[in-house]
Amino acid sequence: MTHDPGASKASTQASANLHQQCRDLLSEVDEFQDLLRRTLRNPQLVEVRQFRSSVNSELRMVEKLIENARAEGAGTGGLGGEEVEEAEKRLLHVLRSSNLPFHQAVWGVVRSSCVGLVTLGRRVYWDDGNDARSRNMPPPKDKNGKKVTGKDKRKSVLVDVVADDGEEWVKVSTMSESRLLFEMAEKGWERDSEDEFSDGEKAPRTVLRNFDDEDSDEEDELELIKLARGLRKAADATLVRYRHPRLRIVLPKIEEGNVPGIDEIVNEMRSYGVEVQCRNSLRESQQNPGLDALLPRPFKRFTPSLNVDCTLLLAAVSDLSHVKDIPVCPGYHRAVVRQIEGEKHMPLLPAELWPAMRNRELLCTSDAAARMLEIVNTIGTDTEKTRTKILMGKPPYDQLDQESLIEEFQKTSDHSVPNEWKLPIKVSDAQPAIDAAKARKTLPPVAYEVSESLSDINHSVFMYGWATGITTISSNRTIDKQIENTIEKKRNGDRDLEGPNVWVCDTARSLVGKEKNRKE
Repeated sequence: MTHDPGASKASTQASANLHQQCRDLLSEVDEFQDLLRRTLRNPQLVEVRQFRSSVNSELRMVEKLIENARAEGAGTGGLGGEEVEEAEKRLLHVLRSSNLPFHQAVWGVVRSSCVGLVTLGRRVYWDDGNDARSRNMPPPKDKNGKKVTGKDKRKSVLVDVVADDGEEWVKVSTMSESRLLFEMAEKGWERDSEDEFSDGEKAPRTVLRNFDDEDSDEEDELELIKLARGLRKAADATLVRYRHPRLRIVLPKIEEGNVPGIDEIVNEMRSYGVEVQCRNSLRESQQNPGLDALLPRPFKRFTPSLNVDCTLLLAAVSDLSHVKDIPVCPGYHRAVVRQIEGEKHMPLLPAELWPAMRNRELLCTSDAAARMLEIVNTIGTDTEKTRTKILMGKPPYDQLDQESLIEEFQKTSDHSVPNEWKLPIKVSDAQPAIDAAKARKTLPPVAYEVSESLSDINHSVFMYGWATGITTISSNRTIDKQIENTIEKKRNGDRDLEGPNVWVCDTARSLVGKEKNRKE
């Protein structure tokens, strides 16, 4: 039997196409990672490394197949036509079984319909015996770097895309219509369209499913139904800033409106509170925004006015935030040395705080202002004291307008101070606002328990922001998590219960003198 050169040509073309598609996808992912490195203080906040690794594995697989095919081609002189033909078929089968189309579909959904990307690929759990709401985080690792988890993988779902800064979960399924129809027939999903009640109404179809019974065997459930149900359970066990994630399943190979049975499956999926997008709706909503749209959007819930915590007031005046190339002295604490090194990599004010504050009215409570002034007057340098007076509009700067205050502040900083920075910071008395909110009962009952656990200054800052509905900005993550945990323990099934709107800056800045001559 003679060898068919057409088959060889098909495998060669398929491998070349797959190889180029892998490289194209990797190029886009690399471009995005480069954008993260250039724009974010911590590029690891957006996790795409595992996704890239998976695509790269596909590339290596294709390259190995191409290499093997060339080697085999050089040695086929003694092989019969049937053997060569069989080898070509195996190669084509492997190429067509590649996971690259799935990765392309995921990336296509990300590029066309997602903002604020958090991660590509995350397993999330429900009911693992602990507090699921605060724990859908990367698992801990042992001393060998291996993940340590006692969670039951059967009570989990793999989310392909976490977007909108954690508030949206997206799952992509490349199941085809023919595969879905086969599974429906295999598992007894039938439409009783010919059955009617005596009054002429159609009888409801009987569906093989047992997802009301937690302990039952789920083998008869359709894959897509199990997927929607699992997403719902995991989302109900997870809160992102007091809210459950929105859910979306994308089915790029399924057309809605063609097959009634498939439409019923789609509607069943939607009954779990999941948005389902089929191929026709994807075409209608397709966009191609730039990669910038995928960057985190930390300020999206900011109010027009911001309540500034003492920690960030100090960061705004610290020499560490304004003086480039501060020499590292032997007496500096390790934390200050880390902050100096951090400033060299990505300065806090230009990269994070000024963009957060820009064009917004800045407020602070009288307690926060008093504490900040106490610290600066005790250990601040002369320039830190000057910046504090300008920032707070203290004499001799109390009669200056915003433009003049910016000019004076610029004299003390090596960075370009934005003209949109609204100085001075206005000081407010927190307690009257808190008392008024309690009197009007605009705060939930749990607010009383929250307030009792806070120190005087934290009570002033965080309760003031909550009472007035103003975003509080702080670097005090410990207090923010303490408030969140208290609220979650007292939620009692209230899905609408929310705590204060707090934005936490991951990086703080000490005053230079704060850590001098302190022992480690």
